[in-house]
Amino acid sequence: VYLLSAKQRYNERVLAGIKSFLALDATDLGQVKAFIESSEVGGWEDFSAAGYLLANAFRTSSSKPPDALPSVKKWKAYAKDIEKLKLGLSKKDSKKVFSAYTDAEEKLDAYLEAVELPAVMELKQM
Repeated sequence: VYLLSAKQRYNERVLAGIKSFLALDATDLGQVKAFIESSEVGGWEDFSAAGYLLANAFRTSSSKPPDALPSVKKWKAYAKDIEKLKLGLSKKDSKKVFSAYTDAEEKLDAYLEAVELPAVMELKQM
């Protein structure tokens, strides 16, 4: 039986989530809501779990707490902007949703670098 490393296991799910996120029209609240509410691979629920687990896979010592890892810190900064996006969505405030989306997209690059994945610009071209 071939066992995948944690990094390999979560990469595909994270990339699916990133591609779904980047494909969003942040001015279309219905589209954003569908992404947030989806539990399928590529939706926020799965992406959120896989993104954190991938960030945690970069731990080099089991005694080091996950929250101390740069990759986990960068994931949490990105996820915080997604929470702001969800808040704007709950209030049907398209300006807040768009602003949070833009902020999240900027933080996504730092996370991608920390987990050794291609940058946002490269992923948009794929």
